[in-house]
Amino acid sequence: MSRLTVGSIEGLTENSNVISVPTGHKLNVTDAGGLQIGGSAVVSAGLVLVSRTTIGSAVSTVTVSNAFSADYDNYIVVLSGGAHSSGAALWARLGGFTTGYYYGGIEYNYSGTSSANSGANVGFFKIGNADPNGNFGYAIIQNPYSTKLTAFTTSWAGSVTSGSSKQTLGFLNNTSSITSIEVFPNTGTFNGGYVDVYGYVKA
Repeated sequence: MSRLTVGSIEGLTENSNVISVPTGHKLNVTDAGGLQIGGSAVVSAGLVLVSRTTIGSAVSTVTVSNAFSADYDNYIVVLSGGAHSSGAALWARLGGFTTGYYYGGIEYNYSGTSSANSGANVGFFKIGNADPNGNFGYAIIQNPYSTKLTAFTTSWAGSVTSGSSKQTLGFLNNTSSITSIEVFPNTGTFNGGYVDVYGYVKA
């Protein structure tokens, strides 16, 4: 982590009362003796990497235990890399809850046709796709840590010519405070890749 001092910040004047600090850094205000004297740092809005979980070999499920906290209200979970030997949908659960997911969405086949998909009080929500060319997908997760309903928006694309792209929107009908997310293929196992969790900075 970088250490910032007044002398290292170009253009800072004695009357300045706002300092913008790059995402991922802190600003400590101290006196000449090195004692912290308070003050606050203003961090520009953006995304902060909370965690990166590496998916192992022949994995049937991967859980990010400390994905969500009071630090952020909203998150984005990104699936990338790796592969699945034959192809599968990737599903997800929040906080270990195996019921109460409601979602609806649309699937656009590369041939030009489309179809609706939905689930009511089911045990998972759809978050991505895994096939021999990689794992794909992301989810925006809203209010997981607060004691409110948790909403999600997911989107992904298949990477084979006979595939399709999909988008779903929904919520978990549970007001518990959630800290974890679990991702798993609907059949078989997946190999390698990452589950990255980012928090939206509160501007």
